[in-house]
Parts: sequence; C-alpha cells; structure tokens
Amino acid sequence: MGALVTLLLALAADAPPTAACLVEAYPDHLCGATATELVWCDGTRMPWVARPADVTAFEDRLNAADLRDQLEQRYPMGAAWQPPPGPDFDPGRLRSEAFFRKMYGGTAAEVEKKTKAIQWFGHSLRVTTINGVHEKLAAVAAELEKLPRAQHRFFTTPAGTFVWRAIKGTDGKRMSMHSFAIAIDVGVKYADYWRWAKAGPDGRAPWRNRFPDEVVAAFERHGFIWGGKWDHFDTMHFEYRPELLHPACVASTP
Repeated sequence: MGALVTLLLALAADAPPTAACLVEAYPDHLCGATATELVWCDGTRMPWVARPADVTAFEDRLNAADLRDQLEQRYPMGAAWQPPPGPDFDPGRLRSEAFFRKMYGGTAAEVEKKTKAIQWFGHSLRVTTINGVHEKLAAVAAELEKLPRAQHRFFTTPAGTFVWRAIKGTDGKRMSMHSFAIAIDVGVKYADYWRWAKAGPDGRAPWRNRFPDEVVAAFERHGFIWGGKWDHFDTMHFEYRPELLHPACVASTP
C-alpha cells in the first residue's frame, strides 16, 4: 500500500510541472508532489508557495524564496548558454532555505557529521555524502584532471567547500550553500564576482568571465550549476543542484 501511495503522489496530475525535476533529482528523499505540496519520503509535506504575495522585489524574494521560486528560472546548461545574462537572471540563487536545511541538516553539527573528505588536487575537502555529492565532486575532479594543463589554474586551488555561514552582504538573512557542504569555490585568482565589480550606468555590474567552457561543462555533467551564468555573477562558485539540470527544468537550447 505504501508503494502505491508513493506512486500516486508522484503522478499527481495537478502537481506543478516542475515537481518532477525535484522528485527525480532527489529520489532518496522525495517521494511525490500534490498541487500544493512537495512530499518527502519521511512524510514531511513542504508547501510550494510560502513567500508572502506582497514580497515581489527581487532582493526581497531572495530572502524569502519558496520552492516555486527555486525552480522558476531555467538554468542554461551547455549549448543553451548565451552570455551575458539578463537583469536579475540568476537561476539557482532563489533558494528555499527550508528545503536545504531539511535535506542536508539544520545546524553545522548536523551537516558536518554527514560529510566526508575527498581529495582535490592535493587538497582535502569536506563534502556531504547525502545524495552522493562527495562522489560526484570527486568525479568532476577526475574529468578536470584530463583537461589541458593551461586550464588547470582555474580549478586546482580551491577556496573552500563546507563552511557554515551566511552569504556575505545579506546581513545573515540567507545561508550560503557552503553551509550544506554542496558547494565549492575554485580559482579565485582568476574569478570575477559582481560585488567586486564597479557598477555601470544602469546600476548593474558588467558581466565578466575568464573560466573556460570545458571547466564549467565538467561540473554540469555531474549535477553542479555555475555562478558564472548569473547576472549577479560569481565565476568561482559551483553548487550541487541537479533539479535545475533536469531535462524538464533546464533552459531550452536556442
């Protein structure tokens, strides 16, 4: 009976079209969806819509994002990528913090006890074992190692994985994905970051990137999105977000 209920939930006809992206990306944790809720395999039900309707400004939405917001913008994987991004086009930055706390842990101690050290070009990095993220990041490293030596400077020196902290500049309102041990920063010396850049006449930092496409592609093949595809660009940053790389939710190739 339990399996039947799970199947019915997973196939709920009135569930949002993006529900499959989450359920299929995290099959060990998510067992279905209804029109109003994401259903976890332990019985927890999480609403698709939790942000107050009067919270509409982009910066305010970042601080109160729900599951609907999390899947709203389509990540342009691979050939779908045509820089620069449009204003406030940041697929992956709108995150339901409740979702990540439930998945990976609500405190530093809870997250850390599920991490494992992996080797990253001579560096030992702690990465969550949940969803096999540690194995997937190790697989990224194996692919990167085969790239031409001239490209190695972009990834061999990491700037961290697991660090329980708020995102800089948010006054503690949003937790970094590094808090959940699913993110890695690499090649800071060659990275570009919107907060480091001088704003142009339109008030936006002009998009800039020096990372090779081959480096980005290696991460994307294993479920990691890249902060370089954001209007608020962060080219050193990669995070494990397989739901945004699911065929039903990734941006269409132009």
